[in-house]
Amino acid sequence: MGSQENFEAIPIGMDLGIFEMTLDDETVGRRTELVQWQAKGPAESGFAPPGFTISHHAGMKFKALPEMRVSIWAKSEHEFLKPMKLGGKIFIRGRIVDKYVKRGRNYMVTDLETVDESGEVLMRSRETAIYVE
Repeated sequence: MGSQENFEAIPIGMDLGIFEMTLDDETVGRRTELVQWQAKGPAESGFAPPGFTISHHAGMKFKALPEMRVSIWAKSEHEFLKPMKLGGKIFIRGRIVDKYVKRGRNYMVTDLETVDESGEVLMRSRETAIYVE
């Protein structure tokens, strides 16, 4: 199947699965370094820096769509509702909510939601990326 056929075959509403992360000191420390978060206050107060999980969103897309070689970021919106507390687990779930072709490029829009162990929503994201096979 060619690139355009694969893109057209992606269903709107496709589930990207669930990514689980434990917010222990080591994981939060590594992720904080990776995203170069300068302010140490949140971690010292028992919270993870806002948005430090966003880089996992692309990985979820690659896992769900193995034929996709590249996902070029085009746009994103993030809504931070509650802080992520150290010591617990979070779950990121996502789905494809739209796709379109613009100027000969295939775009894919995903909605992602981060929840804590009790199911309380901590963060919502909408991301648009160029799908490249």
